[in-house]
Amino acid sequence: MLFAFIALIGITSVFLLPHRWYLWLTVLVGGAALLVTWHTKNFAYLCPRCGDVFEVSMLEDLLSPNGGSKKYVKCPQCRKRAWADILRIKEQPIHKK
Repeated sequence: MLFAFIALIGITSVFLLPHRWYLWLTVLVGGAALLVTWHTKNFAYLCPRCGDVFEVSMLEDLLSPNGGSKKYVKCPQCRKRAWADILRIKEQPIHKK
């Protein structure tokens, strides 16, 4: 998803704003930061070796390889790197009074 966003903004900006590269670069960096922040807050990972469910930092989420439904990360429990399954974190329902 992040790659598609970067490709779309990059290609369209070359045609729409060729002389104002700093504007699309700002949009690209800001949009990528928002996407990585959202992904870090809404997804966790399941270690295939020990079964631990864990979250990663924004930097690790940005830099670690992604294979669609898996991400190559280091488990904090067993300290091994593996292709962990990506799990969606469910939010608690909001109860109105």
